[in-house]
Amino acid sequence: MSVTAATTRAAEPATTGALSLTAQAAADADCSGSVSIYGALADGRLTYSQIDPSSGDRLKTLVGPDLGFVPKAMATLNFNTVLATDSAGTLYRIDVRTNNLSLALMSAPVQIGTGWTHDKLVYDGHGHLYGTAGGMLIQYLVSQPKPAGSQHIGQRREIGTGFVLKTLASTGDDRLLANTADGRLIEYRIDSAGAWSSKLLASADWSGFEKLLSPGGGLYYGVTSAGGMYWYQDMNPTDGSGSDIVYHNDDPVDTSGWTQTLLSAEPETAVCTGRNYAYVLPRSAVPRSELDDPHHDYAAIDIQVPIGTPVYAVTRGTVGYIDGGFGNGITLTSADGTTYIYGHLDSRGVAAGTVVTPGQYLGESGNTGQSTGPHLHFEIRIGGVKHCPQPLLLALYDGQTPPTPSSLPTSGCSY
Repeated sequence: MSVTAATTRAAEPATTGALSLTAQAAADADCSGSVSIYGALADGRLTYSQIDPSSGDRLKTLVGPDLGFVPKAMATLNFNTVLATDSAGTLYRIDVRTNNLSLALMSAPVQIGTGWTHDKLVYDGHGHLYGTAGGMLIQYLVSQPKPAGSQHIGQRREIGTGFVLKTLASTGDDRLLANTADGRLIEYRIDSAGAWSSKLLASADWSGFEKLLSPGGGLYYGVTSAGGMYWYQDMNPTDGSGSDIVYHNDDPVDTSGWTQTLLSAEPETAVCTGRNYAYVLPRSAVPRSELDDPHHDYAAIDIQVPIGTPVYAVTRGTVGYIDGGFGNGITLTSADGTTYIYGHLDSRGVAAGTVVTPGQYLGESGNTGQSTGPHLHFEIRIGGVKHCPQPLLLALYDGQTPPTPSSLPTSGCSY
């Protein structure tokens, strides 16, 4: 990405040594709204970027005027109001006039406070501004969309000490997200009395991110020291568990170019819904017409894709392994007893017994077992009876609600 141009993402996998998350990937997310990100360059210029929350595509990046100071910490309050501090501890309000075709300010940044020596700032979208200073987490009440001073940013409350964090983001009402130098991903929750609790979402592998952002909806964006931005979806961001975080490392927002020294997402602008099904391949892997091809011998489908094509979970279920003629095969058994079979994989990316969510990475297609060429064999079994998967795959490709597995025909899709 160049900060002077609005291009779409590159699609190479992450290569940063500090990231060991690249074995997982996922299909697009079911999200709406927008992802709006303000930033600051090293020379003090303001930037604005917009990302599609469903696909991870960066839609645009605009570079605005010199702010007249180099921001040290930054928090976005709303679509046209950003707070930023300088190295001397002065707090500024930045009023944005437009971020459509160009990025322009209403006026020069307005000084609204002093003594703001925080190293990080983030706004939760629900009236609370959080900052860290010397390992202390501090909470403030923001009472106006465009605060003019201490009369609108007050009720300073020291939440606790020991918050030595690489990053600080907000995922919702009094919920914070951070990573640490040793690679942990942690969620913090602050109650109405100012007491805090934490949940460990990941015990390792997140140290490669220098910045973390969240526009809500369970979407997380991480930026590496090399300027790559990668995105993730927590399927249930309120459960305090990281086991259902879906990774999109094979499809980053950008592999490089995010050179801003600070980034801040507008809070609570993305909405993601839980989904019951997901398409099993990248949509670009094969044309739609091939999803209606009949299978030889019995109800199933063989989809011709190159070796190494990512394969995704069609629904929530428990992973099993199947071998024999399927080669490196995977079974996915849903709660209703339906079993989905993925055959001839080149590699399996999840362990047997793992519970996966729709769209979660399972492995890569291949040519193992009794196979005459690279392809994905996909079939659906209910009580041992094979059902035609073609109508389900076509609906998922089209972004439509698929037919229930039990309603799928048991014949007419083979020759």
